[in-house]
Amino acid sequence: EILQKGHQFFMEARGFYHQEQEIRETIDIYIKQLNMHLASEDIINTNEDNTILVDFVKRFLQMHQSVQNRATLKNYIIDLQCAISKKEITKNTLHASHIEKIQQKLITQYNTLSLNEKVNIVINHKWRKQLGHVFNNTIKPLGNITESSPSTTNILSISKTKNVPLFTAINRQPKQISTNTFRLNGALGELLGDLEKFELALTIEGDQGGGKTRFTYQLADAFADIGNQIGIFTLEIGKHSDLITRMKQEYLQSKNQGKIFITDQLPDGYDTISRAAKDFDVIIIDSWNKTRLLSQDFDRLRKQHPETIFIVIFQRTTQKTIRGGTAPLFDSGINIEIIKVDDTFRNNYAVTSKNRYGVTGIKYNIFSKEVIGDTETISQPLTDL
Repeated sequence: EILQKGHQFFMEARGFYHQEQEIRETIDIYIKQLNMHLASEDIINTNEDNTILVDFVKRFLQMHQSVQNRATLKNYIIDLQCAISKKEITKNTLHASHIEKIQQKLITQYNTLSLNEKVNIVINHKWRKQLGHVFNNTIKPLGNITESSPSTTNILSISKTKNVPLFTAINRQPKQISTNTFRLNGALGELLGDLEKFELALTIEGDQGGGKTRFTYQLADAFADIGNQIGIFTLEIGKHSDLITRMKQEYLQSKNQGKIFITDQLPDGYDTISRAAKDFDVIIIDSWNKTRLLSQDFDRLRKQHPETIFIVIFQRTTQKTIRGGTAPLFDSGINIEIIKVDDTFRNNYAVTSKNRYGVTGIKYNIFSKEVIGDTETISQPLTDL
């Protein structure tokens, strides 16, 4: 815990190492403590141990998006268990938690396969990214900070700031402009604009019967279409409902259905959502009111899991305000309002009332899945429904 707090201070204050003596002394103490921690026997393992573990991680990653049979999984599991029994990999080996998770996943999969059955292995991209770091993870002592001395302008501007760790001189910000944006395909991309994943959250509100749930399934398909793994908490409608089946058939492409997972249970409340956020790229909650969580927990999730996208439906009161408070609408990057035009559902549309990433006011027809003009509607007889 002490090192974690030291790391947080280091990340915030390292830019002022050469400017403030107290900051320099604090960082020096932190680096010394960190080096002592890394030198302990529980943290540093032999190169041989690490090499064997990396080999198993590499073999597992090679299974991604491949079809494996029961015999192949069995060979991997036996090889891994032999390495563990010989203590070539122990619980103290660096990254041993990944090996434990790999072993558990493959054993579970092996036990569900029949003799000649095969399985398509897909590793979610968050875990793949973590496993990829294993190859580059070399622990070595930290030396002195060698950043060049700041200019006189920096010194003068910083000396006027009392809470130095909280601020960074704007001319010390990264010069490159981030290009880490993405856009959904088709009309939803036009509606939402170029998105930035960091702390991205979308709130959805609207009239009862307007199509909020249907719209979220269209979003789920769109995010899956660009490679994301989606976790849906369907707390308003049971996952075995015929309505869920119809929405799956109508709004989810066959190629994307394997990337979308659904549950109607929330056994541990906030903790259940938080755990799911570590496994999925996108979390959809229908609806927030059924979670029985406070509105402040919405922003807490967003901050705790900045690389997970949250799409959350909020129910309205009879006065057409958000149940539980409007704080989530201010915290989200995009707020989408579902407008119920008539009882045919064919003319209902989604419109962004707030969008940090694109233009507000664009209308998206939920039935046709197209962007529409201000006066355009789709009129068809009720007998076609």
